[in-house]
Amino acid sequence: MSTSRRKFLKASMIGAVFAVAPLKSVFSQSWKDRDANPGDAVAAQNDALSQYSKAAFSSYVNSIFELQTASGVVEVTLVKVDDLPATRNGEAFSLLFRGGSRPLRQNTYVLRHASLGTFALFLVPTDTDRNGAQGYLATINRLSFGDMLNNPAPSRSISNKPARVRSERD
Repeated sequence: MSTSRRKFLKASMIGAVFAVAPLKSVFSQSWKDRDANPGDAVAAQNDALSQYSKAAFSSYVNSIFELQTASGVVEVTLVKVDDLPATRNGEAFSLLFRGGSRPLRQNTYVLRHASLGTFALFLVPTDTDRNGAQGYLATINRLSFGDMLNNPAPSRSISNKPARVRSERD
């Protein structure tokens, strides 16, 4: 079966267009959209927390946040914002909240603030203060894009050899 050069080029161009069309949707996404949870891409774009720095939270120390739980709303107060060691171009800090008398489980909760809006935050229960108010700690650790590129994920090397145990003779 003989095919003319014109038909071959026309078919190749159509095939190339259809091959590239899906790539457009992949390249138009940000790296955050292609994170481990692709179904959460819309939620990631609407997440107010990604827009707030340590300075933003520092200006709301001693203000009240509404913590949404399965059993209702618990009012917590942002008590402290602390620095944590961070990468060169990244940011790391912790937020300490106090409120409620019964400890909630370590989990991701939705918090609402009059000025900051609504966002999800992973909270870990801590000790109670002298008045019996439960503490909750959140850690924010943001890497810069350059730091992520320079620190590839660790590789696992699986070895079938048992680890050598040193004896007293060694």
